[in-house]
Amino acid sequence: MLFIFVKEEVSELRREVKKVRYFAEVWLSSPGIDTETEKGKRVVTHGTEMDFPLQLTQIRRRNSHGKFQKPPNLSGAKPSDDEIQEYFMDEYFVFVQKGRPLDPLNVVAVGEIRKRTDNNFKNADIGHAVAFGEKVLQLQPRRQYVYAVLTDCIIIRIYRITREDNNRFSYRYMAFESLTYNTSEPPNGWKYLVTIMQNSLDQLEWVEPSINLDGNTITLVRFISSGRTSIVYKGILENGDSSVVVKKAKNEEYLSCFINEKNVLTRLSDLNSPYLPKLLLSNDDTLVMTPLCTKVNNLQIKDIENIIETLKTVHSNFQLVHMDLQKYNFLRDNDGNILITDWGYSKTQGENALFAGALECMPDNVLRSLINDEQINYDPTIDLICLVRSLYLMLHQPSSIERISFNMVPENFKR
Repeated sequence: MLFIFVKEEVSELRREVKKVRYFAEVWLSSPGIDTETEKGKRVVTHGTEMDFPLQLTQIRRRNSHGKFQKPPNLSGAKPSDDEIQEYFMDEYFVFVQKGRPLDPLNVVAVGEIRKRTDNNFKNADIGHAVAFGEKVLQLQPRRQYVYAVLTDCIIIRIYRITREDNNRFSYRYMAFESLTYNTSEPPNGWKYLVTIMQNSLDQLEWVEPSINLDGNTITLVRFISSGRTSIVYKGILENGDSSVVVKKAKNEEYLSCFINEKNVLTRLSDLNSPYLPKLLLSNDDTLVMTPLCTKVNNLQIKDIENIIETLKTVHSNFQLVHMDLQKYNFLRDNDGNILITDWGYSKTQGENALFAGALECMPDNVLRSLINDEQINYDPTIDLICLVRSLYLMLHQPSSIERISFNMVPENFKR
């Protein structure tokens, strides 16, 4: 669950909390290297303690009792996680900046509600909260740090996750503080939480999301998706009103894919094809393209014809093999055209190169070559078989086949 800004309408809250849970799962869905437990251990071992860095907001207490005077898990009670979270949601409202849509680009702070064991939070709980903060920093390219709140409604601990080089992070945390009113004076935990929720965006280091390429400023409007190698946004060029696609590498490991895709799209631009993305701007880790597309829910006969004809031209005129023809890489523009996207894994026919591509759709001979550690023959039949198998998976959607991530299967990168 996300902690951001206070919202007054309780009836609106419950609907929005469901949205936050859904989007949080989407934002965190891309696989990582560490487990939550490992990440939590690293925070505990290598993080450093800090004092509360913000000027405290003055709290004018009303005549009513404090909000956390009798939380449901005091006095030996053992409520369920849902009961604790429901209690907390009744008291706090969880939203992004007022007037902005629910989008990771607009997130100001994050938080989790977890039960403590032995007067402390589990490493997995710490890791989950911190991972959420890391994800926010990955999705907000100009931001330097973000706060993560971890609480069980009785005590609170606040973490600050700071971006270092190449999307590495450092961690600082504050001492445990109470949220429970025992006297007329609000407890420190309450003061800290209110201060974070009511502080200015500048004080919380939130900046308007944008990137600059070759003197052109692109404002990032919303997050679209997060894949194996990249994060994709909807953007708007400076002094322009048309939307563009901004694709940014997750880290240096994938820069070769971006260089490859840039070179391929530059070559393919000679076709001026409505079924291929058009590259507008780029650098080593960012591609700006048109058109802005949506996911494909179904394919028509004309779509398949256009895909095949486009591949035929690319194969014969440019000797390129796409290597990643799966449903995620077929998109539709506003004119109804089907686009073949994500050319970062493409290969030149006959080249001797490391393998990368859609394993779940690969031809049997390619899979055998990978198993036997043999050189792969990159030829157009790979794309044709991948296309047919992708169409089958789109039509039948077998639940037993999962999308395989190269982050989890390094053995896939073989010659």
